[in-house]
Amino acid sequence: MPVFGIKLPQSPQLSSRAAEFCRSHGLRFMEADAASLTRAAEGLELLPAGSSVRLRPGLREDMDAFLDSLAPLQPVLLEAESREELEKLALYVNHWLNRRSSAGELWDIYDKDRRPTGRVHPRGEVMAAGDYHLVVHVWIRDSRGRYLLTKRSPNKGYGGLWESPGGAARAGDDSLSACLREIKEETGLSLEPEKGRVIKSYRGEGYFCDVWLFHQDFSLEEIALQEGETCDCRRATAQEVLELRRQGLFVPFLDLSHLRDEE
Repeated sequence: MPVFGIKLPQSPQLSSRAAEFCRSHGLRFMEADAASLTRAAEGLELLPAGSSVRLRPGLREDMDAFLDSLAPLQPVLLEAESREELEKLALYVNHWLNRRSSAGELWDIYDKDRRPTGRVHPRGEVMAAGDYHLVVHVWIRDSRGRYLLTKRSPNKGYGGLWESPGGAARAGDDSLSACLREIKEETGLSLEPEKGRVIKSYRGEGYFCDVWLFHQDFSLEEIALQEGETCDCRRATAQEVLELRRQGLFVPFLDLSHLRDEE
């Protein structure tokens, strides 16, 4: 997969904000001229100016084709006319990375009322308007009120950010079986079905999401991280998860409303 970043601003005040933007959007480098390469940004690589190819906003199919043509680990510099445009471009590349992850995996397709259509869709291809697939997010809470978090591998969309584990249901999965499979694959843990329940369901753009809560003890020594998917794990209280979100170190797309009730 290519890696994505932005240009390092000349102003020290702006450079710290740019580093924060990179970390919160899963970007991996900043490109700088020779005079600026001595500036360090924690967790980010600094690359010499001119070492990256440029990606500017355009038609999705044109951007897809351009990124698909690049060599692995090719640095791609995001360029936009405004902060709003840059945020949209960062969102696009994270979705592109996620679509390319496990490409070819099959999803069951639902209509807008969550009724199965009997059709399947290959992950990585653009879904038709009005089609939806199922996603599960899983919160595992131990008896001391701490949740299991995993860190997304750098090659994924929103790489390097913390999240609760989960993922897309595969063809043939129902919501519970998707939970059990995803957690087993990503962490090595075996969830006990009777200890879990759906605490929220909602419809997003092209997907339905079930948010599960399991009350089950675990130890970090049990966790077997999945190469290419996760690169670290930790426990965190509700307050610590919300603080990670405020710092831009937690994925932006997970609903945290149930955690705010614990503050």
